[in-house]
Amino acid sequence: MRTPGVRLRQVVPACLWLAVAGVGGCGQGPPSTPAQADAIEAAFAQARLDPGLRSLVVSRGGATVRAEYFNGGGPDTPEYVWSVTKSVLSLTVGAALDDGCLRSLDQPIGELLGPSLVTDPAKAGVTLRHLLTMSSGIDFPEASFYASGPSLYDAWIQAPDQVAFVMARPVTAAAGTRFEYGSGTIHLASVALTRACGVGTSIFAGERLLSPLGITGRTWEADRQGYSNGGAGLSLTAADMQAIGNLVLDSGRSQGRQVVSSSWVRAMTSAQIAAGGGATQWYGYGWWVGRTGAGDPFALANGWGGQFIAVVPAKGLVVTTASRTADQPASVSMAQWERVFEIVYSRVIPLF
Repeated sequence: MRTPGVRLRQVVPACLWLAVAGVGGCGQGPPSTPAQADAIEAAFAQARLDPGLRSLVVSRGGATVRAEYFNGGGPDTPEYVWSVTKSVLSLTVGAALDDGCLRSLDQPIGELLGPSLVTDPAKAGVTLRHLLTMSSGIDFPEASFYASGPSLYDAWIQAPDQVAFVMARPVTAAAGTRFEYGSGTIHLASVALTRACGVGTSIFAGERLLSPLGITGRTWEADRQGYSNGGAGLSLTAADMQAIGNLVLDSGRSQGRQVVSSSWVRAMTSAQIAAGGGATQWYGYGWWVGRTGAGDPFALANGWGGQFIAVVPAKGLVVTTASRTADQPASVSMAQWERVFEIVYSRVIPLF
């Protein structure tokens, strides 16, 4: 078996790594300890063994601590990031709220999508808030299919009309009362933004969010009616993911510019609804919310197969990964997700 190759490795000097990590620096005591050096090396050694992982990048306070690229990946290699798209959509909604074309999280889809798309009165009162917190009550139990493959997602994406597919699903809970992970329902937020702002989500995001971060020319797939896929569809590079993570870390600012309001970033990455157990017990607006093993709050953009943007504000820390998922079975991607999350959550974050 061929050992997975490392295409590119970037490592800051040991004294700078220690300074960024807050445990000394150049001229401030020993350059490192064996335990510290071993721990960071062990985390990246584990990453090198994963055949699907393309990148692992760690930054502190906006400065890269360490970055490695594997299996054909690189800092500027676009990767399909799956549900990280949901988190970028939420930032885009925040920008639309800042600009006023979306007036409120409490606007109902009956108003935002209009009677031609929302024909069921039981769904008309679902709000933008409900869509972004995965609590619309519209039945879309995507996660229940993960063990055998994301077949509900596939059925939705292959349908002739993605909006109509979701709107035909039954209502199984009162809006706002139950978290149910569903790409189809959060996609309605992209449709709402497009109709309210008069421009496609991908174009609006490019102008208001991505371009100020230096992110240009990225693809964002559309559904069959031309609406940007709000559930999964964006391709980003490792550098892009770090820029997005650092935007969140800096409360919506980038290079001295307030790209998205700090109040939105704070709300977006705060617990809005209980989302189950494990490390991410809560969901904000398009971002998972939890605590590290040390008890520090963190926010997570989380994509199928091992695409992550983890932001730990108390540590000034951003950890990102991108992984390959094309042409592999769902079971392989699920196992890959678990391995990569373990590297991020259990091996890298605790070092800081």
